[in-house]
Amino acid sequence: MRTPGTYLRSIGVHLPPVVTIETAVAEGRYPADEAEYFRLVGAAVAGDVPAPELGLRAARQAFERSGGLSPPGLDLMLYCDVWHQGPEGWEPQYYLQQHLVGGDVPAIELRQGCCGLFNALQLTAGYLRPGGTALLVGADNHGTPLVDRWRMIEGTVMGDAGCALIVTTDTGFAELRSVNVTVLPEAEAVNDGGVPMFPPDATVGRPLDFAARNREFRKRLLNGDGAQVMLAIQTTMMELVDRTLKEAEITLDDVARVAFPHVRWDDVEHRGVNWFGLTLADTTWEYGARIGHLGVSDQFVALDHLLASGALAPGDHMLLIGFGAGTTLACAVLRILDIPPEYASGGPD
Repeated sequence: MRTPGTYLRSIGVHLPPVVTIETAVAEGRYPADEAEYFRLVGAAVAGDVPAPELGLRAARQAFERSGGLSPPGLDLMLYCDVWHQGPEGWEPQYYLQQHLVGGDVPAIELRQGCCGLFNALQLTAGYLRPGGTALLVGADNHGTPLVDRWRMIEGTVMGDAGCALIVTTDTGFAELRSVNVTVLPEAEAVNDGGVPMFPPDATVGRPLDFAARNREFRKRLLNGDGAQVMLAIQTTMMELVDRTLKEAEITLDDVARVAFPHVRWDDVEHRGVNWFGLTLADTTWEYGARIGHLGVSDQFVALDHLLASGALAPGDHMLLIGFGAGTTLACAVLRILDIPPEYASGGPD
């Protein structure tokens, strides 16, 4: 989807303190024999700060960086998440309306796995009219009894964060050149673990263990046509990236950096960068290994980091790639127009 006249005005990030892998190993939370192979450094851990509060803090920072935009002036707010946000039957986006934007802004929660913010960008680009402004928020706190953030996904640890994007149709520091999200319904069973759909997991206290679910799916893969499903995922991802680059009127040679989800390095390398003739050094994986997989926010928190560390310059293109349960695949291209003043000093953080 081409997205002419769509800009990122500002980014807000609230990243809680990092708990190191060394600490997790010492406390018996992470196996010492895996630490060296998976190269993980730590995970951002929010403690008992609710996910909507993380999102609210990020949104406030985004407005502070927006050059004078006002929350009540929004035309749309989309709130994205992957994990439980608060009391059942309660909507997290209304927390931000209560404490930031007011009640006249259409506010919608989106759940499309870890690709939620990509989908929010796509919907926003189609919704906004000239002069319009949208707030996109992603927030998750995985530190709940039904999740073991250190062992839920093999080779990956779960971090917590709030991230907010202000999107406008007039000007910004980056132009959204293209964004695409697609779903492979035939792959919806990849993450279901073979457990009953009813009653839902959370209502019976069943933990979320993607490592066990992936092992279970591999058994089904060997006993059925799962290989075709995995091939379809790879083929579709390559086609999606190719289409997004063509819509942005660039090639991979024009891309300065690539942001993948903050998952295990060998998956990123063997099922991601190698397909496109890239290396891990071309990606934001090393930064992701320091903070963990943040649910919906990985690629956009990484963008904030690249700007803060001086790794992007005006004229650079950035490719963002997403994978999510569903199976959902996403891709976007940004062109950096300017470095906002809050990042002007550059240098490593």
